[in-house]
Amino acid sequence: MGSNPVGHFVRFCMDANIDLKLIGVSLKKYLLSYQRNILHRPAFKTLFCDGEDGTPQFINWDYVERNLPKLDSLHWIQVYRYFQFASVPRAKSELHSIQTNLAGIGVVDSDLACQVFLLKNTNFISSQYSIERLLSEHKVPDAYNKSLQFFARSADSAFDIKETTALFCHIMNTATIDEAELERQIQFLKLREDELTTNFRVKQLRATGRRPKLRSKLSSIQKESRSVFDMDTFLSWCQCIRFPSVFSLHTKHRLYFLMSQFPQHVQQPHEHVHTITRDGYVCSALATAAVQKPEYDILHKVITSMRLVEEPFKELQDFRCECMGAFPATQLNTMKLNDLLHMYVCAYQNPYVWKDIWKLLVPLLSHQVIRDVEAFTQRRKFNFESVLKILNDN
Repeated sequence: MGSNPVGHFVRFCMDANIDLKLIGVSLKKYLLSYQRNILHRPAFKTLFCDGEDGTPQFINWDYVERNLPKLDSLHWIQVYRYFQFASVPRAKSELHSIQTNLAGIGVVDSDLACQVFLLKNTNFISSQYSIERLLSEHKVPDAYNKSLQFFARSADSAFDIKETTALFCHIMNTATIDEAELERQIQFLKLREDELTTNFRVKQLRATGRRPKLRSKLSSIQKESRSVFDMDTFLSWCQCIRFPSVFSLHTKHRLYFLMSQFPQHVQQPHEHVHTITRDGYVCSALATAAVQKPEYDILHKVITSMRLVEEPFKELQDFRCECMGAFPATQLNTMKLNDLLHMYVCAYQNPYVWKDIWKLLVPLLSHQVIRDVEAFTQRRKFNFESVLKILNDN
């Protein structure tokens, strides 16, 4: 996602299994994860006890506590621009004290009090340098000396971790977030990445493109002349279904993935079509449209689009314990829940293509890994209900 602060935020949400649909809530979780001098889990429970539908909210604490990347003070100052702290009451003792100390050094911008509090308690950055940078960004003259004077004034302040936790929750509950602007920035990043990906693929095709052989031409002609019931490629499958023009490519990919679930693990994939679309024509057309030999790159796109945003189901932990024995410890330690989810879903795909998908997900595919994965899928039923829910939530 590059150096853009919004890019780091999106990457964090992906790695910490946070749903980006509630963008304001997700941004608050982002700030909470990087705070020091607070009780993280009690603060999380206070701020995010339940989702909008009453279900408990989730964050990958293992990632938050062990694998957070280090970010500089400028990053956080840029993130705070999506907050409007004017709505935060200053009656709280520490905020009032910060504002008084700022006024004592000639800084009258009352909105800076909340930012100073957050910067002082942010991991991986120097408090003094951060306050200096904050003052510089707000055009305060002689920022270095002003920051030293501020810390000299606040050096004797009392510290209580419960009070700090309560104040952080108070700021998060009363500050206003510019969700519309943040959403626009995220959409811009996604469009930019899609454009870069497309340009890269075009360059690859031009670099590796060769004059097609006669055998390749015959093969493509034979594919096109196959019967309606032998729908291998995504393109030919779509042509047979004749989707309405309103259907997005992502929805078609999900339906292709659904109809690719072979009978050993999903007996009647057509029964689940209504969870993706309720279009009567499409539902009828898919009744006899099972994909026998799917394109693995399409399945790979769908699988890697899946994101866990709630407590992982039990089979994921079983899969990790029983199928990751051949992986080096260094790789296991950096593996995230989403990586594990993708490998789990991959393991239950068509036996003709699952190894190709696996190699796109992770470069390690030894004989031991193949034996472990195939033994696991034979012993344990595919938790397709949970996977389908995750697919439809993304």
